[in-house]
Amino acid sequence: MSWSERMATVFTLSTLFSLVFVIMNHQWIKVETEMQIYYSGLWKVCLKLVCPNLVASAPNVNGAKTLLVMALFCGFVGASFMSITYHYSATSATYRYLVPAVGSFIAAALVFLGLSIYTIRISTHGISRTSAASYQWPFYLAWTTCPFFILSGFLGLVAHQHMLMHGAVLSDRESRESETSSIWSSSSSSSLFWEEGEKDSKTQFPRV
Repeated sequence: MSWSERMATVFTLSTLFSLVFVIMNHQWIKVETEMQIYYSGLWKVCLKLVCPNLVASAPNVNGAKTLLVMALFCGFVGASFMSITYHYSATSATYRYLVPAVGSFIAAALVFLGLSIYTIRISTHGISRTSAASYQWPFYLAWTTCPFFILSGFLGLVAHQHMLMHGAVLSDRESRESETSSIWSSSSSSSLFWEEGEKDSKTQFPRV
């Protein structure tokens, strides 16, 4: 496995796990009011140790959640194809890193759209005007998954190109070896034929 294949695998899996972690985290924003301080994520609102579900979310927040889940699905499909699926088909091995690369690019676009919608919603919501709302580290970590998905996509393309070049070199080497073996077998068979002919000529005696 080349360095590009290793780096593509590491970046794809690590970015996917990071996206899973930040989606399930409930401390994206911190809201400070005169009465209380609470945290909010995509799915729940946490007040001290109690985290009830978000009963009613805005349509744009639901859209952001849908886009992030779709990005998670694309990353999961690419990672599973890279590590599991290609084992069951010989033709799929050629696309071992191409499919994850495409999935990473799609996931990056979905993450960018989802987080943009979420950021616009929080910035224009009444919370940001009536109280002190600040983004927390899971929110920024979610944004970092976007360039990391793009980087893993480029590394996947490099690994795919390296695999194609390596496969072409191996096929040329195998073809040369097969030609050499065929020439060697034909020459050895012809030499055996002449040796048998010489033996037959020596065993024949002239008739009187």
